[in-house]
Amino acid sequence: MRMRPALALALAGLVLVLAACTALAAPDADDAALMTLGRTLSQQFERGDLAAVLRRGSEPWRVGIGGPAGLAALRERVLREDGPETGVIQETARREGSVGIYRRIARRNVGETPSLMEWTLDSSSQIVALEIRPQPTAIPAGKSGY
Repeated sequence: MRMRPALALALAGLVLVLAACTALAAPDADDAALMTLGRTLSQQFERGDLAAVLRRGSEPWRVGIGGPAGLAALRERVLREDGPETGVIQETARREGSVGIYRRIARRNVGETPSLMEWTLDSSSQIVALEIRPQPTAIPAGKSGY
């Protein structure tokens, strides 16, 4: 039985679309490793294992953050102002060229605004930047006015 050319073309197109969706949905091994590293760094920061975090830092980052005392002061400020992390809302890991970026939005036990913790890593998986700041989240449609 012969397939009509239009049907064959449509099926071939569907196969290509499904293959592309599968490729997009499957996490890259580098992204998975970056996700694991980002989670590890975030957990180390939260529990105060700052020596491990500093060992992962690039020399310019360690100097810029103020060494062990500066990183400890940052952690103390985050815990004082926002409290410890109480739950992860969202996390992502992606590569932009040779740079890896891990983003974690989490609830903390002080205040209502979640916080963002973003680690930027170079091609050697060394920390080149850390940003921690409030991260307001959007209210889903139909949920305002409560």
